Amino acid sequence: MAPTAQTAQNALIAFQRFGMGAKPGGPASIGSDAKAALRAEALSPNVAAITDTSLPSYKQACALSQKGRAFEVHDQELNARVDKHRSVDIGFVERLVVFWSNHFSMNVYKADAVAGTIGQWERDVVRKHVLGNFADMLHGTIAHPAMIAYLDNADSIGPNSPIGLEWGAGYNENLARELMELHTLGSGGGYLESDVTQLANILTGWSYVRDWEATDHANGGNNRNRGQFIYRADWHEPGPITLMGKSYPAVGKQQAELVIKDLAVHPSTAEHIAFKLVRHFITDEPTPAMVNPLKRTYLRTGGNLKAVSLALLDLPESWSAPLTKLRTPYEMAIAQYRSLGVRYADDTSWVLYDPLDALDQIPWEASSPEGYPDETPRWLNADAMRIRLDVAQLVDAVIVGDYQGNVVQLADSLFGAALSHATRQKLADLSNPNDALTLLFASPEFQRR
Repeated sequence: MAPTAQTAQNALIAFQRFGMGAKPGGPASIGSDAKAALRAEALSPNVAAITDTSLPSYKQACALSQKGRAFEVHDQELNARVDKHRSVDIGFVERLVVFWSNHFSMNVYKADAVAGTIGQWERDVVRKHVLGNFADMLHGTIAHPAMIAYLDNADSIGPNSPIGLEWGAGYNENLARELMELHTLGSGGGYLESDVTQLANILTGWSYVRDWEATDHANGGNNRNRGQFIYRADWHEPGPITLMGKSYPAVGKQQAELVIKDLAVHPSTAEHIAFKLVRHFITDEPTPAMVNPLKRTYLRTGGNLKAVSLALLDLPESWSAPLTKLRTPYEMAIAQYRSLGVRYADDTSWVLYDPLDALDQIPWEASSPEGYPDETPRWLNADAMRIRLDVAQLVDAVIVGDYQGNVVQLADSLFGAALSHATRQKLADLSNPNDALTLLFASPEFQRR
């Protein structure tokens, strides 16, 4: 039986709005129930895992990051990430990984500790918990050398701690501020400026072992923990501390862990995350009718991200809202690779980097802790659209070369009955396959989600 127009549209939504883009034959492969296909992917065991055994462990990545090999590891991790994006059938979970990685945005040029471990963090923290509990993802991130280095907590010392009194040192508020404003409660989440200061004190002593500390056996460092997280008890602000009206006892490292658990299940956190998920996947203007079901699911389950992600699929707007959002540059690049079944060679990774640099969305290089924006206007301007066309031509020339396939057949295979008559006719009118391929990648069907 031929697929109905609604079936074809739902398949388009599955791949464009929720996935990483169709592969040839994709719409036919997911059957008549696109939502069921997305749910099945999310429920697949170990669906988020990257199993490449050549990638470094936590201990290895931490050590390499301090030994001048940070960007060597970074490049290996990014290639593995792209390959994982390409290998999955639809890519709903991969989109969730990208979402959460951007939620905890870090820039690799801040420090080698970020560049050398961010890939391992994404593999072993984000991917491990992307369908698990938010509190676990949050704790794993705040206690990771990449985040501690990025938000300047490595030398945050309690003023009244033994080392603070000896050195005349103090705390840094960056990690505390972004933990509340960006990672959990949101800017209107009910905390005061004084709460930021109190949380900064609670996070004192959370650090990582720099190379010189490991070499000199200073501040608890040694060759075994080089680059890794370390809690320095004599740097921690002593005594109980009150945060947002609740007193947290003087229990050392556990004091911050108790705070992280509470922040993870706070109603403001639930609303903040629900809003961001709707904005990322569905619309630039989320409504309470879209946000509230996700918020309720989050609170009811204690921050179970699998339940929240499945609740997102159950929103009526997920399947009725028009595909008006523009694919981000990174999503566009991955969708091109998936449609062609190839990617850049390891020694031509500039084919990924240079276009994304021109379009201002290189992975793990956002200019602020807010990450890359989700709103379409950020990516929709005349210059950016011209560059997108140039990128399509670049991919054709460098990755594909002299394209020998039938582009109309490829388009039909990618979009099925959702391919518009106008786009199909324009593709058929072009005699040069490379020109037709460029047009396909610039078409509304390909660019919109």
